[in-house]
Amino acid sequence: MRVLAIGALWVPYIRENWFDALQAVLGEQVICVNAAPLLVNKERYSTQPESFHCAYIYDLVRREHIDYIFFYHDWIFADYPDTFFEKIRSAGIKIVTFLPDDEPEVWYQRNTQFDHHYDVIASHSSRGVERRKQSGWADRVIYLPWGYNQRQCYRLDDVPKSIDIVFFGKHKVNELDDKSYLEDGQQREKILEELATLAKSRGWLFKIFGYGWDKHPTLSEYAGGVPSQVEMVKILNSTKIVFNPAWSSDGTDAVQTKLRHFEVPGCGAFQITNTNSELAELYEPDKEIVFYDNDEALFSKVEYFLENNNEREQIADAAYQRSLAEHTLDHRVGMLFDTMEKLYPLEKQTSPSLPDVEVISITSQQALQTFHQQIKDKTVHFRDDQWIHIQAGRFDKLIVSYSTLSPFLKRFPDQILEVSSYIDFEGNLTYNPLQPKLVEKHSTLLDGAVDDEILFPLLGDEKTTILLGIKKNAKIHLLINYIVPGNKLASFLDYFFDTSSQEELATIPTGRIVTEAVISVPEYLSSAFPYIDNFEYVKRLRRLLPVFAEQKMRVVIYGISGMGQTTLDLISNITPNLQIIGIVDRSLKSSEFMGLPVFAMTELEQVEMDILILTAGASGPSIYQDINYLEGKVCILPLYDLAHPVWSTMGL
Repeated sequence: MRVLAIGALWVPYIRENWFDALQAVLGEQVICVNAAPLLVNKERYSTQPESFHCAYIYDLVRREHIDYIFFYHDWIFADYPDTFFEKIRSAGIKIVTFLPDDEPEVWYQRNTQFDHHYDVIASHSSRGVERRKQSGWADRVIYLPWGYNQRQCYRLDDVPKSIDIVFFGKHKVNELDDKSYLEDGQQREKILEELATLAKSRGWLFKIFGYGWDKHPTLSEYAGGVPSQVEMVKILNSTKIVFNPAWSSDGTDAVQTKLRHFEVPGCGAFQITNTNSELAELYEPDKEIVFYDNDEALFSKVEYFLENNNEREQIADAAYQRSLAEHTLDHRVGMLFDTMEKLYPLEKQTSPSLPDVEVISITSQQALQTFHQQIKDKTVHFRDDQWIHIQAGRFDKLIVSYSTLSPFLKRFPDQILEVSSYIDFEGNLTYNPLQPKLVEKHSTLLDGAVDDEILFPLLGDEKTTILLGIKKNAKIHLLINYIVPGNKLASFLDYFFDTSSQEELATIPTGRIVTEAVISVPEYLSSAFPYIDNFEYVKRLRRLLPVFAEQKMRVVIYGISGMGQTTLDLISNITPNLQIIGIVDRSLKSSEFMGLPVFAMTELEQVEMDILILTAGASGPSIYQDINYLEGKVCILPLYDLAHPVWSTMGL
């Protein structure tokens, strides 16, 4: 079996949960692809709906024997067009997804708009599964509740229970309209305040962890900050009772089964949650989990289990054993692909093997020179058929995968392979210096040889070097972007150290993204980079936004990624009095973003606005076709097309 898994791996909970489990269970059978660098690069081809993010996957499918594609729906569900999924199916590949948020109703309705993309749907919601079965999905939709990653959440030995009650979760109340539209903000806040009052009267140590609680008017004194994953594990192991409720939304009785319901017992902790029929099927009530039906029952049970340590710890241990035996994400991955093989049996089983690549980590020019000399002196040896990857530079974080290179390694066993790196700039750069119009505005995709002198400051002297490479023929060659066979390593390094030679490096371009790196640019280098003000669309916005503010224009922003975020930043900095009445973006789950209402595209006809700034890049042309009927009453400014006639009407 050969699986290609695509997801928003820049989101930690996605990478560290489902995708870690995919790699643990399937091993060499899975190729995991982070959609971030693909979406970053699609801005170069913004007039083509399928663009780079689709073309990259097509090329993988053509070169690899892929049986199934696992498409992690969250975050990227709207980024791939219908034609992408149609072309994948035409290659005989079945597509399966997992829906991590299929409740409340607004999310279910959002998801069903994209159901036709998939051959098999796995949902965490039993209600979502039943509704799809009633609409004809039959056995192609399966109930797959959340689980937990036992490599991320685990029990610690001999940790004293120093905290009485803990709650994890962000402060969810919508400050714009004083209510929570999609999440359990008000309902949960009320019960937390009552629990805090009870804890204070009883002398219990009560802590709340998550975003926003430090600013809460009454609960800020209990705020414990935002813990890391490791810190969360320690806290759970140190806690007597974890208050772990989950409703679908305020004003409804519907409940959700969430990741945290499995992480808590996975750490050996005791949890109490609101009555949940789904969880009651997974954990035995009062033996492995404790439920409450109303506030009075909650307070009574909290007091009871704080007084009865042995019973509480027996329940926690039973839940831990159940979780480890049945509810890890490894179990879920196995169940999902067992189902796929039953529904769509494979005619031929493939046994892929990962390439043999030797990694050499080098962080300075001096270390590279020493390594070069060792190769020349033959004090360091590599086999002729061995591949070498010099990870050269100072990286805050580095993730490397060679799983997509197998076809090239087999076909070109004695050639230097040119690959790409996805770089996320952090630190003192306000904007990504290379490509500001991106889904991640601090990120960029670097090919083997970069045609941009902007990178040159990162190749400075021994003190300032961030990336190791050399500039030749107005191109910067980064060592990290080459995979070298052992018999070519000496000549490869000779090329880098021969500054007089201007010959082109002979390589096989693969187009494969092998490295994902985080780099902090120090303050003393930040002045060497151009600012985003140099880009034409920003210059135009700087001229127009003050005019819109002065004329009291009502403005809607369509798209929050890349140019959208930049536009919002500009408004905040230069025209904070501009009347922004809302945002449109299909990827947003909530009813507000940055304190602004979020509209659906279908609602725009009822929105009273004067200007719509279309900030979407790759999807800009198709969105424009859907909304240009509004131009009789709304001025639409497409940032993706600065040659559009509307700009001339603005005097630009």
